[in-house]
Formats: sequence, structure tokens, C-alpha cells
Amino acid sequence: MAEPAKIFISSAADERLSRLREGIHTELQTMEHNPQMYEKDFGPWPPQELVQNCLDHVLRCDIFLLFVAQKAGSYNDEYNATVTHCEFQKAHHNNKYIIVFVEDYIYNLFWNDLRFTIGEMVEDYKKVHGNLDSYRDIAEAAWNIHPETSKSIDSYVWAFLYDIYQKGYYFEQMSMAVDGIKTIKKYFSDLFRQGSQYLALQNDIDEQIKEGPTYRKHAEFASKMIEYLQNGELKDPRMFLEYLQRFLKKGTVYNKPGTVFEKTLGEYESCSGSTLYKKDDRQLRLIAASGMASGDNEFYNLDDPYSFVVQAFNSSNPELFFGEEKRQFYLALKSGNYVICFHYPVDSFWTEENVQLFKVDIMRDIMETEPALFRDFAIRLLGGIKQ
Repeated sequence: MAEPAKIFISSAADERLSRLREGIHTELQTMEHNPQMYEKDFGPWPPQELVQNCLDHVLRCDIFLLFVAQKAGSYNDEYNATVTHCEFQKAHHNNKYIIVFVEDYIYNLFWNDLRFTIGEMVEDYKKVHGNLDSYRDIAEAAWNIHPETSKSIDSYVWAFLYDIYQKGYYFEQMSMAVDGIKTIKKYFSDLFRQGSQYLALQNDIDEQIKEGPTYRKHAEFASKMIEYLQNGELKDPRMFLEYLQRFLKKGTVYNKPGTVFEKTLGEYESCSGSTLYKKDDRQLRLIAASGMASGDNEFYNLDDPYSFVVQAFNSSNPELFFGEEKRQFYLALKSGNYVICFHYPVDSFWTEENVQLFKVDIMRDIMETEPALFRDFAIRLLGGIKQ
């Protein structure tokens, strides 16, 4: 079922804008949108919650239409801003789609003159006092010395516009003598055009959003792993292995995945331990061990034909071995002068015969699932360490 867009219409209580606001509200309803306008779609009651009521409606809207003319509106001491300014801030901080219309005379005064004056005064203030909480007093001072100063224009309007300008929003000039509704219709047509382009990419966008937490986790992992390097050397090998081990989770091995003949073969548990060996002359010496890995073998001779650590060192590919007694997969990989071996406990399905029969399936699952990204990053780091 189609859901109409909620469109919040925001402006100060300015007689010059009353007719325009009413016309826009009516037109939006005709277009089957759901306009939200103060004193028309929601009221000022209870009076003590007037501002919060407005902000709640802003939060629920999809699009925020702002109209700025000569009046700034009611100033709220609690928020240190006008109600209209509060509404804009709420829309901005909640990433609403904001369209700003400014009366042409006000626009020209601000854009061609006052934005520069206020900007210079703000910089002068910051040099002496530091940060600035509000542009209100500076905007008032700038307006008082302006040659076209007039009491018919509230000085706070300039503070409001300067804040909007600093936040990077585009101002659309609006003439009271021209049909503003036609301009707004053009905006909505362009918005529909832009939206159609994003809808075509919706699946890709949804996928990127879904993967966002994973990307953050990878970034945090990479940052932490790099901390274990100092001057091109591994400064705490055991902690390097311990941290990496946390990310090597359990998995399921499938035969013929993605086909009508897909079958679950068995599982392996999260990595229970790991060992790190480094070439030292004609031996591979144990550098560190983590988790349940005992590290009983402190070294292997490079001509040892029975050591899977040596076999992995002499291979250009990852090597998988199976220990029947301890019921574990051993995944060993070479990187530079190092060999790192990961231990994965397995379920009862796995025997020496089944491991050999389905070795391709085991390697595919271990080497291509998400934990492999963490393991591969660590392997590359090892390969870049000074030899």
C-alpha cells in the first residue's frame, strides 16, 4: 500500500507568508501528500509543550519545507532560538530532506552583503573569545550598522540564515508576486527524478547498509592488529595471535553449495588455538602460541618430512591437515619467513577418509567465509615484517 510523504511546512508567523502557506498546504493535499502545518494539522496545546510538539512532528516528517521572510518568529529562552530555528535544527540533525525558500529581497540583502559582514564579525569574535554559541548578537550588530537597516525586518532572521548557510543548504529565492506553488511543484518533480535513480539502486544500497557494521568491525580489527607492529617487527606475537583468534569463528562445510544437490557435510568449531613459527637458519622455530595450542614442538628441521608446518613452509598454497587423535583441522599458511597454523576442533563426521574426500569443500568454506578476511589480513602483515 502506498504511503503518502509527510511534509512539514515551517515558517515564522508572518502575514506575508500566510497566503503562500495555505496555498502550499492545499496543493500538497491535492497531490495526495500529507502536509503538516502548525495550527492546521496539529495545535499549540498543551501550551507548555508547544515547541516539543512541533519538534515531534518534524521528527516524523519526510521532507522539511522552510520559508523565510521578514519575521523571525517567537523566541524561546529555553532553546536560545526561535521556534522556527528549532524546527530547522531538528530536521538538520535528523537528516531530513530540507528545502529552503527565502523572500527575494531578504535573499539579496543576505547573500550580497550581510553574510560577509556577519562572517567577518564572527571570525573577529572567535579570535578574542573562542567558540560562539549563537549568531544572534552578532547578526543584530551587523544589521544595526547596515545602511538599509529597518525595524520591519527582525535582526534574528540574519542569524538564522547565517546558520543555515554555514550548514551548507541552498537558498531558493522566492518572490511574493510570483506563484510560489509552481516553483515547489518543480522541486517535487526533481525530487521524484532523483528518487527514481536511487530506487534503481535500492538493492545495492540496502546491501551496503547491511554490511556497514561488518566494514566497521574490519576497520577496528585492522587498526588493532597494526598496533602489534613496531618498527617493522612483531612486538607481542602471543597477543597478536590471541586477538586474531577471536575473529576465526566456526563454520559449516557444504558439498555442491548453491545447487539442487547441496548437502551439509559437517561442522568445525571456532579456532581453539594457533601457533607461529619463523625460519631460523635450517629450522622453523616457535615464536608464540595462543589458546589451546600447546606449542610443545619448539622447532622443526626444514628437512623433516613428517611435519605439516614444514610442508606448509615449502608450499606456495594454504595446506589443510587433519589430526584424528585430537579431532582437529590444522590450517597452515606461509607468509615470508613465517608459518602460522590455526587449530579448528571438528564434529564426529570428519575422519581421515572424509577429509581427503571433501578437502576441496573444506578449503572453500574456510578460505572464503568472512573470518578468512581477518586471517588473510594478518597473513599479509606477517609477510611485510622485516626478515
